[in-house]
Amino acid sequence: MPKGVMGKTTLIPPQQTLAMAQNYDRSAFGHGWDDADGDCQDSRAEALIAISTTPVRFATGKRCRVVTSRWISPFTNQVIQNASDIDIDHVVPLAWSWDRGAGQWSREKRERFANDPVNLWPVEASLNRSKGAKGPNEWLPPAGQWGYVARFYRIVKIYKLEPRLAENDWIRAFLNDCRS
Repeated sequence: MPKGVMGKTTLIPPQQTLAMAQNYDRSAFGHGWDDADGDCQDSRAEALIAISTTPVRFATGKRCRVVTSRWISPFTNQVIQNASDIDIDHVVPLAWSWDRGAGQWSREKRERFANDPVNLWPVEASLNRSKGAKGPNEWLPPAGQWGYVARFYRIVKIYKLEPRLAENDWIRAFLNDCRS
């Protein structure tokens, strides 16, 4: 169980993350970012536009690819101005979701999940890569931990994913700790 909050939380050691997702295949969630509405702005661009604190600048007049703006990272509270410094984090990682229910979904539902704006968060590329396929009991951002875990758990509930008992207990205990 977690002890304390904001950097003092005790994380549960990883449980062989690779073994958990042994049948996981990224392409089962679609091929890249989707442009469901056909406006040339894929879900990456739309996530960048949605969370920007200033009007975005595009690479060309076609307004498809975002290049600059002002974003505040939910993982560090730092300002980022270059879109190429940003990865779009799946708050609930695709590989993590696979063995917790997503592997049984239709391809359409997996693609919707992979491109759902609620599950997409623009963050520093380095932190997204250090997180990888870990759940919050294995990895927490340096800042905004409560918001991150609350959003993670909300998405798990929306999509009816089934965390392992220890993961669920950890998340619930963490959120209860935050409320106290």
